[in-house]
Amino acid sequence: MSEVNFIAQPATRTTLDAIEAIAKASDLIKLDVAAAYVTSSGTYDLLKRIDAALGADWAGVKKRWITSFDYCRTQPIALETLLSLPGSSVRVYDAPFCLAHGGMPKVAFHPKAFLFRGKDRDFALAGSGNLSRSGLSKGVEVGLTLAVNRKNPFEPTSAASIKALRRWYKAVWETATPLDAALLKQYVKLFESVPNLAHPATTEDDLASGETTNGGLTSADLQKLRVCSHFWIEAGNITKNRGPHLPGNQLMMKRLSRVFFGYDPIAVPENTLLGSVHVSYNGGPVAPYTLSYSDNKMDKLNLPMPGTIGPVAYDNELLLFREVGAHLFNLTIGTKADKAGWEKKSKAIDTAFKMSSGREWGVF
Repeated sequence: MSEVNFIAQPATRTTLDAIEAIAKASDLIKLDVAAAYVTSSGTYDLLKRIDAALGADWAGVKKRWITSFDYCRTQPIALETLLSLPGSSVRVYDAPFCLAHGGMPKVAFHPKAFLFRGKDRDFALAGSGNLSRSGLSKGVEVGLTLAVNRKNPFEPTSAASIKALRRWYKAVWETATPLDAALLKQYVKLFESVPNLAHPATTEDDLASGETTNGGLTSADLQKLRVCSHFWIEAGNITKNRGPHLPGNQLMMKRLSRVFFGYDPIAVPENTLLGSVHVSYNGGPVAPYTLSYSDNKMDKLNLPMPGTIGPVAYDNELLLFREVGAHLFNLTIGTKADKAGWEKKSKAIDTAFKMSSGREWGVF
């Protein structure tokens, strides 16, 4: 017999809840996804949930993803992450036309569908949410899931519906452009162009700023923090949090800098732990480091330990964080010449900032 369930975000049952339930119940062997656009946060949340559900079995699942370059809403780092998965292939709907027209599509690509194949059962999930954090769990979305047993379909209409969806997916897949390094490079050039980063297209993951103080980051600033892949900052004098004779490792940043690192710009009480940020120093080992909202009304990020896996000290250094995977960052230390280049790139898109202390920072 067939099984039908629902999605009613955010309070009742999210798209991520439905995906996790299907992954656990299906002995999953194949996953086909069609999503209008894909964001870094959405990719991170999806993979984290599926990894937790399937463990080592996830590597053996054949994965196919169809998305678009429409309006430059898909983030390149999300595409790189999907391509890097074992058994994973990515295709882009009408990619040549979209690239040739600055991200404007000839026909908008707008589906949100997940097709799961297990050893005995097929599942379909169709809803209103994209492969974004908002679309998967936080936004107001609705959808349905349908499951049928291929070996004994008591309700042929349900089985026929899933077969029809699979035929649709196959047809779109065959006409879409395979994503490879060369195509991704073309898209990165468009996505990271000054016009696009200066005025990025809004997605569901963009939320209005709750900042009310003078000099706070605006909603437009936060959009740019979300889409930019580089964050630089003058570290200043780091607090001696490890003792008076040891270099500190707590970086104080402008309130809501957290958005660059994948967190929402929501109001929280002082001394709230926001979560963790996965960081490597100079390409070294990756580890999670805590991010919190401090009682000095700044976002506080713990850094790799000085003198061990980090530099000797962070005091008065010029730090650059580069996103190298979905919510994965490489930290390096730059020179004054490097900083001049970073600042020039930030000024071109109006994202060079200065804190009340005089410390400069920005994104590009």
